[in-house]
Amino acid sequence: MQTYRKTFKALAGLFLWLSVAFSCKQPTRENSAENAVDTQSIESAGPYFSRDNHNNPVLCWTAKSGSDSLNRLQYAVYDSAAGRFLAPVVIPASAGCAASAESMGKVAFKNDGTVLAVYSKRFVNEKNPYAGAIYYSLSADNGKTWSPSSFLHSDTSHAHGRGFFDISRLKGGEIAAIWLDGRYGKAEKGSALFLSKTSAGTGFGADSCLNKSTCECCRTDLFCDKNGVIHIAYRSITFPEKLLGKQVRDIVYISSDNNGQTFSAEQALSNDHWQIEGCPHSGPTLATGRNGIHAVWFTAAEGKPGIYHTRALNEGFSNRSLISSEGRHPQMVTLPEGRQALVFEEPVEGHEKAEGPKHQHKGDHSRMPHTQMPGVKSRISLKILQDAEEEKSIDVTDGSHNDHHAVISVLNNKLIVAWVRELNNKPAVYYRAVHLK
Repeated sequence: MQTYRKTFKALAGLFLWLSVAFSCKQPTRENSAENAVDTQSIESAGPYFSRDNHNNPVLCWTAKSGSDSLNRLQYAVYDSAAGRFLAPVVIPASAGCAASAESMGKVAFKNDGTVLAVYSKRFVNEKNPYAGAIYYSLSADNGKTWSPSSFLHSDTSHAHGRGFFDISRLKGGEIAAIWLDGRYGKAEKGSALFLSKTSAGTGFGADSCLNKSTCECCRTDLFCDKNGVIHIAYRSITFPEKLLGKQVRDIVYISSDNNGQTFSAEQALSNDHWQIEGCPHSGPTLATGRNGIHAVWFTAAEGKPGIYHTRALNEGFSNRSLISSEGRHPQMVTLPEGRQALVFEEPVEGHEKAEGPKHQHKGDHSRMPHTQMPGVKSRISLKILQDAEEEKSIDVTDGSHNDHHAVISVLNNKLIVAWVRELNNKPAVYYRAVHLK
């Protein structure tokens, strides 16, 4: 009996040691698991991260219902204790909204908790096949009830395309929005960039034009830093004299230190001088750092396609540095101690090595849809940058699927990455938490 007890204790001790050793060697569940954010819809696409008024990460996406095949914008708040997203909230007024990889629907939260959803819809039976409008809906009771759709823009004619919008909470707690607008038609090349802001207790007010000639189908980027400065980046259309008036489409930057009343002069992030008669469908991304603004963007100028990085200097921006020659659709956030986290997709087989997807434009095409090329397997890559240098690189996905258009949010010591995965020719939004330490 005593021998049995000794043997039992020895086996129990061995089992305990193996359990501890095994658990120490295994990555955490959050660090290894990929999860579908939406298992009820037949399709989900267009992920976008924001934060609620309690600073929790919020992921929104466009979901197609199996009951009526209509797209609806919905969002879910991340529960840090549970390590997952809570039940999604659906915005009823968004029924029939568009789903686009570069022009996705978005939600934002005012400081008082008001939830604001922004989405676009097409006008049917119009001469312009890209004609549409951008709408918004408000909820003052944490998503339980919503207002009817209202136009974001003052021009509500059905002849023009509008889209590729971004939104951000301002220092005072209200929301700002920018978008590309085709209201100037053939008078200007490309689309115009507009800005509007909300007021206390209401939605958006009067809009103002910031640039009359921008690339029609690239994602715009807008954010407000902790000092209240508004930062905007977008792909502009210019005709440099040194190129004898040839058209170029490069990323530019403007800012405002008076809550959007006036903006700085347009500055190119880099003199790429990309001569392209179409839209590459890949916009810029901005983040703050210890030494000011950092920017990442895609260009294929000079036959050298890839994702590049620059940071603001006292005057202008630093010389660009290559992040990835195969990367597309970058998104970046600020980390503690002035670092940045950057995500993007990198095709692993059967991909284009040239300029990437682009479209010729004749007239107002500011609502052209775009999805990843079918059948292209791509991995989602994550890079941690410190003073423009790569500190760490992580493969968020392994490249066995068609993963693309990743977005990212930070929460304490981990990053939450979401992306679109093509499964059986249908998009689905997946996410994964990655620990920084």
